[in-house]
Amino acid sequence: MKRVFVIGAGTMGHGIAEVAALAGYEVYMYDISQEILNRAIDRIRWSLEKLYEKKRIQSIEDVLNRIKPTLNFEEAARNSDIAIEAVPESLQLKKEIFARLDVLMHGDAILATNTSSLPISEIAEATRRPNKVIGIHFFNPPVLMQLVEIIRGSATDDDTVRRSVDFVRSLGKTPILVNKDVPGFVVNRILGAIQNVACHLVYRGEYTHVEIDSAVKYKAGLPMGLFELRDFTGMDVGYMVAKALAERDPMFRQECPLIEEYYRKGWLGVKTGRGFYEYKSPSDRPNIPREAGERVNVVRVLAAGVNMAAWLLRNGIATKEDIDTGVRLGLGYPKGILQYADEWGIDEVVKELQYLYDKYGLILAKPDELLIKMINEGKLGKKTGEGFYKYAS
Repeated sequence: MKRVFVIGAGTMGHGIAEVAALAGYEVYMYDISQEILNRAIDRIRWSLEKLYEKKRIQSIEDVLNRIKPTLNFEEAARNSDIAIEAVPESLQLKKEIFARLDVLMHGDAILATNTSSLPISEIAEATRRPNKVIGIHFFNPPVLMQLVEIIRGSATDDDTVRRSVDFVRSLGKTPILVNKDVPGFVVNRILGAIQNVACHLVYRGEYTHVEIDSAVKYKAGLPMGLFELRDFTGMDVGYMVAKALAERDPMFRQECPLIEEYYRKGWLGVKTGRGFYEYKSPSDRPNIPREAGERVNVVRVLAAGVNMAAWLLRNGIATKEDIDTGVRLGLGYPKGILQYADEWGIDEVVKELQYLYDKYGLILAKPDELLIKMINEGKLGKKTGEGFYKYAS
């Protein structure tokens, strides 16, 4: 592959274009107006200047010269070997784009989508070559985030998967393979489960949001509190993601009422000055005292993430190594979620899940079959020498 066609020059699109150009590819970057393209080039230049200051690149202009901003969709599609679509999360819009790509691109081209929530298989239905359609999901910002999820649609063939993995590695990124097209893929599915259950714990009065954020930051070592992260990404984004997951997956039907309540009130987080915390300026960070989380059982708060990871593993959607890599690189956790589980003890995880399921009826907390099987086999984690991983005695 020599030429990359990025469709959409917004937040994700211009970042993907920059990453591809940094790796030496010629890049067509398409959008619907010259103004959007100009703004994207300005952002790329700003980013490249930062990389140049840190001596990570030798020339800004060499990278910029490999990016061709264009309003000509047809020319870019005909001349490219891989297309990466990064337009807004509208299934209809994406299908229209993929139908055009199908007609214009050469027969061996890869048709990829950067969607974070829509089914790859449904997007592929718009083409006559669903075997060449794949998800290549970058994390924001693409230049800094190491992780890329590669999602196989129901018809994606092995050659397309292999070439996509090779392409992502050529960008200097770390790919993880999502073998089945499930809502939320791997990382957002695990995060969604954790955030949903944590929000229910606050809604039902078991803990406060400050207590939970303190516990996950200072006991588990997470880079941000769960509610701090919600405020940072925006309650509007969280609400839309929760809706998308709930529509497509019964496991996520029990949405936390607080998210819709805050969304309706316009308490969207940092961008509006109020969410779970209050902000005087966009650079504000909430005050989360270390002692606030002392009474919080951190296993109870994060157990739903282990449960979802077990579900992914049992259903062949991803390997344990890829699941843990996804959590470390995609969410910034110091350890993989399955590594945490082995440290806590699988029996302790299931005890907390059973507590949540019995007390609140949360579907996401119903202990997965794999966890029950592991307990029955005595695979409780580090304390027994084997859990998700094996340990030397």
